[in-house]
Amino acid sequence: MLNALKFIVSLAVAIVLMLIVRAYAFTICTTTSDNLIPGLRRGDKVFVNRLQKSSVGRGDLVVFGDSVLSISRVAAVGGDTIEIGGESFIVTDHCSDGCGCGACRNYLLASDADSVIVTGNEIVGKAYPLKLRVKKE
Repeated sequence: MLNALKFIVSLAVAIVLMLIVRAYAFTICTTTSDNLIPGLRRGDKVFVNRLQKSSVGRGDLVVFGDSVLSISRVAAVGGDTIEIGGESFIVTDHCSDGCGCGACRNYLLASDADSVIVTGNEIVGKAYPLKLRVKKE
């Protein structure tokens, strides 16, 4: 009986630790579209490091969103100049003068389908492909 109780307690502790790590440190997401071809296709899985939200740079894959998560590539970071409809704009890197929190930093995320500007608060973490596709010739 004592061994069964130890097993149940160990299993419960392991499950709680796994849920904490998944919620706050690392998770795995599945791509739902082909917008990042040739890098990622629908159904590919990515490893998401939730601890690397603040070290996002140009060219990185990131997961963003609240209730629905999306994957995209960073096209521009705060301070970069972008052109939209013939007009030039600067991507801001702070919400107000003197703010250096990093959470309000803006990023332009681009995929084959569209582009969107998100704040650091909306980024879940950096994404790393778990499976690379090899082109058959």
